[in-house]
Amino acid sequence: MGRGVAALRGRVFVMYHPTCPTVDHARREVTAYLKLRSHFESMLMLIWVGQPFPPPENDVRQMYREGFARGPQVESVAWVVDSSRSMGASIYNSLSMQIFPRTTNSRVFREPFEAAGWLSNFDGADADVENILDGLDTLDRAVPESFTYSESRV
Repeated sequence: MGRGVAALRGRVFVMYHPTCPTVDHARREVTAYLKLRSHFESMLMLIWVGQPFPPPENDVRQMYREGFARGPQVESVAWVVDSSRSMGASIYNSLSMQIFPRTTNSRVFREPFEAAGWLSNFDGADADVENILDGLDTLDRAVPESFTYSESRV
């Protein structure tokens, strides 16, 4: 995986979105995810969202929907929405239904620790809370070569 694109901790694929991802960044994340097909039948995901408003545009959602459908099955996804607004949780619950199959367990959290705890309890996660949070911290510290901020949307 390219630096700053995503992190893998056990069976948990970690994505970090300090701002709304562009189509180009979504494509890089999906490309990294698709490389896991030969290694995993199913995956768990943690997606940290720093600025929940505005939510990703339709072309970004479509990139994720199509890409994740071709990779390992997404068993569960934990969104960490950095917002005190309850509307943010509602929007990301809706986005989850648009991006992932109905069989995917999806929850929205306000704290990364809670999200990592939830994911670490799934059978075969192969990552504990500390390990998952380390993946998020690694992405936070990385100078992402491939992350392009959606300036027009800020």
